[in-house]
Order: sequence, then C-alpha cells, then structure tokens
Amino acid sequence: MSKGRHGTNEFLIGTQIRTMDAEGETVLRPATPDERTRKFLFSGFISDDFRGSPNSDELLAQLAVAMTHHAGAQGLADVRVPAGYTYLGQFIDHDLTLDEAELDLRTTTVAGMESKRSPTLDLDSLYGDGPADPASRQFYELDSVHLLAGTPGVVPPQFGEMAVPIDKRKGFDLPRRGAAKDGSRGTAREAKIPDIRNDENLAVGQLHAAMIRFHNKVAKDLRGTVPDADLFERARERVTKHYQWVILHDYLPRLVSADVLADVFTNGRRVFEKGSASRLGTMPVEFSGAAFRLGHSMIRSAYEWNRNFGSHAQALDSGHLFRLFRFSGTSGTLQPTAAAPGSLEDIKDLDNPAPPFADALPSNWVVDWLRMFDFSRFETDNPAFKPVAFNHAFAIDTHLVDPLATLPLGSIGASEAILLKKRNLAFRNLARGRMLGLPSGQQMATALLQAGCALTPLDADQIVVGGLGGVSLAEASAEVRAELVGNTPLWFYILREAEFNHHKLDGVGARIVAETMQRALEGSHYSILGNAFKPTLGPRGSAGIFDMADLLHYAFDGEPSLLNPF
Repeated sequence: MSKGRHGTNEFLIGTQIRTMDAEGETVLRPATPDERTRKFLFSGFISDDFRGSPNSDELLAQLAVAMTHHAGAQGLADVRVPAGYTYLGQFIDHDLTLDEAELDLRTTTVAGMESKRSPTLDLDSLYGDGPADPASRQFYELDSVHLLAGTPGVVPPQFGEMAVPIDKRKGFDLPRRGAAKDGSRGTAREAKIPDIRNDENLAVGQLHAAMIRFHNKVAKDLRGTVPDADLFERARERVTKHYQWVILHDYLPRLVSADVLADVFTNGRRVFEKGSASRLGTMPVEFSGAAFRLGHSMIRSAYEWNRNFGSHAQALDSGHLFRLFRFSGTSGTLQPTAAAPGSLEDIKDLDNPAPPFADALPSNWVVDWLRMFDFSRFETDNPAFKPVAFNHAFAIDTHLVDPLATLPLGSIGASEAILLKKRNLAFRNLARGRMLGLPSGQQMATALLQAGCALTPLDADQIVVGGLGGVSLAEASAEVRAELVGNTPLWFYILREAEFNHHKLDGVGARIVAETMQRALEGSHYSILGNAFKPTLGPRGSAGIFDMADLLHYAFDGEPSLLNPF
C-alpha cells in the first residue's frame, strides 16, 4: 500500500496499527515493537466509550459526490481570509505531523525520533534535527547556520520568456537534489528539505521557500550580536517564536471561534491530555483526521498566481489548481505542458509523466505574495504594495471545489491506478475517518458537553440541509438521511458547524483545534506560552504586532519587487 502524502495511511493508536485495504475497509493488527518505537503516535481526543459504529459505504460515497459535484461552481469566497492562509494551514499541519516512518529518511538518534513523534510547533519540517545531525546536515549551507535555498530554472522558449531576472532568482525555489545523485532517495527534481510533503503543491512549496528566506534573514541580522557558536540556535528560537505568534494571533483567530480560543488559552484544556506537562505528547486522530482538514474546503479552483498566470479556468496561462500540482517536485514534473489544466490529457500526464522533467521551478511560476496575503497597510507609504489582483480563500463549508474530485496520483502518494472514488479528496477524508474509528459528530458533541465545554449540537435539519455555502442532502434516500442525522461523520459535522458560525469553526471543531494547538505550543522546545515573549521583527515589531504579512515583509527585505518579482 502506498503512503499517502496527505497523511500516512498507517496509524499507530495505542498498541494497534489501523490501516485500509484495497477496498477501503478498515484493517486492525497489533503493532510490532519496532513500529511502536518509530511510528508517529496517535491518540483519541475522547475515550472509546463515545465511539459508535462505522459509516456505510453508501453514505460516504453520496457525501463525497455531493461535496465535490458542483458543475464547475467556484465556491463561496471568504473576503476576510486571504488565500495564503489555506497553505499556511497545510504548512502547519506538516509541522505537527512530521513522521519519520512516512518520510523514509535515514535512521537518526533515538532522541531525534522521539522529537518527531511529538506533535509540536518546533518547525521540524524546516530544520529537521538541525545542522549537527548527520542526516539533516544536507539541508544547510557549509556554515551550518543558513538553510539551503533554491534557484528557479529558465522558462522553455515555447512557453514564453517572462521570468524572474537572473540576478533575483536565488531563493525563489526550494533547493533540489539536481542531476548529480548524492545517494539519497528520490529524483533530481525532489526538494532537498526535511519534509517532501511541502513540495506536493506549488503554494506550500513557495511558502516553505519563504520560511527558508525568513530563517536566513534572521540569522544574517543576528550575526555579530551573539557568539558564532550560538548563532544557529538563537536564529531558530527567534524564527520559531515569531512563527508561533503568527499561528496564535493571526492564523487561528481568522478560522476558529474567538470564544473557544479565549477559553482554551486562558483556562487551559478541558479534554485533551488535560493537565499534562510532558514534552512528548500525541496527535489526536480527531484533529488530524477531521478538524484540521478544514483547509480542504478553503482551496480555490484557480488562483491569480502572478502577472503571467490568472484564474481563467482552462486556459494555458491559468493558475488552475492542477498547475500548482504540476509545478511541484512531488506531485508534478516542474515541466510546462500544452494540455489545458484539469483536462484528461493533463491528468494523464500527471499520473504517468514521461520525460523530459525539469529539475527546478520555471521562474515564471514564482508566486506574487501580494496576491496571497494582505499587505494593504503598506500601500500608503509605497503604492507598489498594491496588488493587481487578489485571492481570497474559499469559505469553510461542506463544499469542495471540483478539481478535488479527481486528484493526481502523485499528490496522494500513489504510483498506479486506483478506484476513482479514492481519488476524490472528500471520499478519502471520509474513508480515513472511518478507518481511524473517529467518533461521530453527535458522539463528540456529547463527550465535550459532559466535559463542561459550551456548545450547541447541530439539529437534524441543519445536518441535512446545511447553511450558507453548504451542500444539501435533502434529496438523498431516507436510509442515507437517517444514517447521516444519527451518525454524522466527524469531518462533515465540523464543516457543517462552520456554515452556521460565519464560516469559522465552532463547537466541536473549534474545541478540537484549539486544544490540540494549545497542547502543541505547550510541548514545544521553544514556546511563546508561559513567558513574556513579544515579537520584535518586521515593521510593527516594536509595537508587539506581527502577522504573516509582517513575516514576509521582513523576510523579503521590505521590497515589493521581491514579494512580487514580476
């Protein structure tokens, strides 16, 4: 069975391995001693007493079709949330669930393996185990302080000449292994980073490249103020804490109920690993298998990517979602195509790519960050910060855009044909939830209420008909509707809640995300919890204000021409 790049397909929960067979059925087996040592450890947010019977194939199939079949509809945009936060969420997810077994890296020290089994916000996906670790040394410059940065390649002449000027290209791509093999796994185009999942689509890949630039800028600015021997660690600490500040004060407030965030971060966790002060925590399956899959509903069909590629759907110069897959090293080829994005020819080429392959991102595909995050506060002093076009994320609801009904094989870690329904992202999420034995939405609500959490469970009409932007199951069979109302898949239930809370997570979903994030921050080696940390970087750092636009502004030297290199 292939390893899914949207999350491992084998889950260690307690002493058991849970996985799926070729037909999507759940398989349980005892974990071997070796697996209990090296696999990422998952846990249940609530006890097994609240877990009921698995959902039927019929319900999962009908839900998946309903969630992704919208006759080309573009979805409901959320004007409060720039589209960059969709992929910041994916970057955060990969930071929380760095899995040594899934990534198939060389064996490291026991301490290193333990750190990867602890879901924290320490940026392991960026730093690996640091430059002193033999397996992670490959991600660093010779000075063992700066991270390797990549350089985009030239644009094939038949696909246009528009490109980043050669003197500005370094740092706009991920570092890649290149044609000369160094004994590591993978192909020449594979990103040379600790977590290759951050190269499964161009948006998260460009975000990872920006985080490399952020670290290197911090290290450069710290040089001379701390001893050289301490420079890397002090830079990592500063980067990590500013990143955590963005999560807590920028990312989460945009997507999660303010009341729940305030309760959890003021009064502590009521349910998950309550009162635990251990450094090594676990990852709750209700978070990884349901609540934090909220970002899938935020994905757009196409993006105003830069001045070369826009949101016109099937055109060759489109910023279509499948182009973001194509111009990555994990899901794509980094090679342009004459096939229309999302066409049968495009999908076929992504599934079974034939040479030639590129070994770097073509430079005309570098992102325009001014279109992905809100830099409007800088426009007064410099009109060049004003974007020509802008992308908002789609609202959190039960609607997924049409391209997610047929994922390229590379994006899900598969190398051969699989059942069509398994290429549907909604079906994959629902089936994975069943495989994990997740509680239903109703069971989760009951458990949280008994723990003293404030929430109002959804009623039958809300679950079936939905709210603004959601899909209706009113025309489904009576049997399917009855199962849906009595045993709602947790992921679907959480998205439904958001439809009735102005497209922010509420109730069950908000509680799972808030408590998991608070636990991850608490367990991090460097943590902004429990100390007087205030951000110092960026144009508003002196006022203790720092968001994702501030991070990028600092990383790119405050230059609009670097944030938008066209």
